[in-house]
Amino acid sequence: MKVAIAIRVGSPKSKANVVKATFDSIQSNLGTTYQWKVLVSLGTYAPDDTKEMVRRYSKSDKRISIFQEGEMSWASFINSAIGLSGDCDYFIKSHDDIEIITSNFLEKAISQVQEISRELGWISFTDIGWKRGDFSPPVRTGYHTDVYNDNAWNRKKVFQFHSFPDNWWQASPPIHSLHRVKRFTMRKLSLPPPPYPKPLLKISLLHPDMPKAPVICHAPFNHFVMIKMKTLNSIGPCEDWGTKNALLVDEDWGLRCLARNIPNIWIPNLEYFHQRGILEAGQTRSFNLIHQDATRVDELFYEKWGFHSDPPIHEIHEIQKKFKDTMIPWSSYRNTYDWDYV
Repeated sequence: MKVAIAIRVGSPKSKANVVKATFDSIQSNLGTTYQWKVLVSLGTYAPDDTKEMVRRYSKSDKRISIFQEGEMSWASFINSAIGLSGDCDYFIKSHDDIEIITSNFLEKAISQVQEISRELGWISFTDIGWKRGDFSPPVRTGYHTDVYNDNAWNRKKVFQFHSFPDNWWQASPPIHSLHRVKRFTMRKLSLPPPPYPKPLLKISLLHPDMPKAPVICHAPFNHFVMIKMKTLNSIGPCEDWGTKNALLVDEDWGLRCLARNIPNIWIPNLEYFHQRGILEAGQTRSFNLIHQDATRVDELFYEKWGFHSDPPIHEIHEIQKKFKDTMIPWSSYRNTYDWDYV
């Protein structure tokens, strides 16, 4: 069993210590049960110390290789990496600012996948950023009813967070996180004005409503996701909208699976941490680029699918009719926390 992991290190904000944590966690926590290789694309504008550090990893570990350098669209990078992964059974696309938390990750992930008899699409895992002060939903929201009827996304009460008290994300993070993630010493997280629920005193006192086993999802985020190479080859390469970020790539690829009645899934008991960086309002470091590209890419998305990536309610009704024989409207009939076990 072989696994390929594709990583693009190309942002001027790809800090050496964060990228190092990514590679260290891959080496430490992917495990030795299965063979794996990391295919690295190194961008021109990544900081020099980061690029030099990545080159040291590629020299010291034969499983890590730099297969391309320079500026290119994100789709060009990922499609090139897919082309080099034909000898692998699974393909993972990863950010360069994630930290794998669960030990022996690949064995635990693949063993759960192998217990499922049906074909699967993209496989997501649990981002534990919420424990450290970030809003970190595990997957994209799709067309879930609580998002549209209860404003659940803006209230940050989707998926496993649905039973949390209002303003839960403003609670203080656990003490151990303050030591582990130094950015919390630079960005104070304050409580809302009283009165507030007692559990808000510490995020560590909150208990998410987690699924007990893998569940179907609309589509994962791009942070750290896995798919069988056989399925990836059947749904086709990444759509190239000419962006240096992966804007709507996860939505498009997820929909392609659902259109073929192949469910995307979330495995809740396997954890990673996506460092969103020292940024305002919990934004990702690509926020400015995404903001610049959003309108154009959404228009291209609409041309392809006939509906918007964030469709208004009348488009959801059209989706339910037009795609009734597929899994595309699946999420529109349930809340984010109505677990649909695979």
